Amino acid sequence: MAGSYPGTPNQAGGYPPQPPTGAYPAGSPAPAASPRKKRSLVPWIAGGAVALLLVVAGIVGFSLGSAAHAPELQVKAYLDALKKGDVSEAFQVSGTKVEKTDLLLTTNAYAEADNRITRYTLGDVSTEEETATVTASITQGGEKCDQEFTLTTTGKDAVVFDTWKLESPELSSIAVGANAPDDAIVEVAGVDVTTLDKKGGVYTLRALPGTYTVALGGDSEWYSADELEASVVGFEGTADDIEPQVLEVSMTEAGATAAADAVNSWLDACIASTELVPAGCPFWATNSEGYELSAITWTVTKPTFTVGEFADGAWPVTTDSEGSAQAAADARDPSNGATGRISTDEFPFDVDGRIEAFGADGATFVFAS
Repeated sequence: MAGSYPGTPNQAGGYPPQPPTGAYPAGSPAPAASPRKKRSLVPWIAGGAVALLLVVAGIVGFSLGSAAHAPELQVKAYLDALKKGDVSEAFQVSGTKVEKTDLLLTTNAYAEADNRITRYTLGDVSTEEETATVTASITQGGEKCDQEFTLTTTGKDAVVFDTWKLESPELSSIAVGANAPDDAIVEVAGVDVTTLDKKGGVYTLRALPGTYTVALGGDSEWYSADELEASVVGFEGTADDIEPQVLEVSMTEAGATAAADAVNSWLDACIASTELVPAGCPFWATNSEGYELSAITWTVTKPTFTVGEFADGAWPVTTDSEGSAQAAADARDPSNGATGRISTDEFPFDVDGRIEAFGADGATFVFAS
C-alpha cells in the first residue's frame, strides 16, 4: 500500500479522513446546524400601532381644532347673548359701536322689549377666501325670519386654523312720535327719547329685534294717549322704509274742563271790560258820532263752542252757535252839552281760537282775531 501523506489527495482525488476530534468520535454524524432565532414582530406591530394612533390623534385633533374655530360659533355666541338679553355681551362679540343717540341699545332698555329672539337654527356656512357667510333662521314672537351673518378672518391660530370675527349686523330702526304739545314726553320701552333731535316730527332710533312700547311719559292730568307698539323683526332694516308710530293725544276730562274754563274766563274778562274796544276780545264798538263816553258796559250772550282734537300744535276751538254783544255808555254831545245813556244794536260774534298749552293754572286759550 503506497504511503499517504497528510494534505495530499488520495487516489480517488479526495483527502484522507481527518482524525477525530475530542468532541465527536470517529464515525459519528456531523452535528446539525443550529436553527436561527426568529425576530419578534411585536415591536414592529407596536410601533405601527403607535404611528396609527398618532395619525388618528392628529386627525381628531385637527377635527376638534377646526370645530373650535368654526365661523358659526361667533354667530351662535351673538344670538345666545341676545336670547339672554345681554346687550353688552352681544355687542362685544359683534363689535357694534353704540352712539349717544342709541338710547335703546342697552341691556336695561332691551329688558323692556317683548317678542325678542327666543330661538334660532344655524343653517348653511360658506367660506370664500377671507369671508364666511352663515345663515340662520330666527324665531321671535312666534314669527320666523331668515338672516345672513358675515364674518372675516383675523389671522391664524396654531398656524393652521383661521380665526373669525363677526361683522356687526346692520341694526334696524324704529320711528316714533307724538301728535302732542311741545312739552309732551315720549317714552320708548320706558326711555325718554325727547332728548333727541326729531325730523318730520318723529324720532328715529336703532333697535334690536323685539317689540317696544311707545307711550307718553310724565304725569299730565290734561291729556293722554293710547300706547302703541313699534316692532323690529331681524336685522338690516332701512330707516326710510319704517312706518312711524305716532301717539295721538286727547284731552282728559280734567283737560276738557280746563279748556272750557279757559275760553269762558277769557270771555268773562272781555265782558267785564269798560273799553269800547276791549283788547284781544271778540267784540267791540265804534263812536262814530264823536260823543264823550263814560261808564261803558257790555251785555253779552255767550256762544257755544267745541274743543276739537289736537292738530297743528294745538286744540282748535270752534264756535257752534254765535253769541251776541251790545255796548252801552253814558254819552255827552260836546256840540250842545246834551247827555244821556246810549247803546249799540246787538251784534253777533264767535270765539274761534285754540288751546295752545296747559300749565299749573290750567289751559291757555288764544283767540283767532
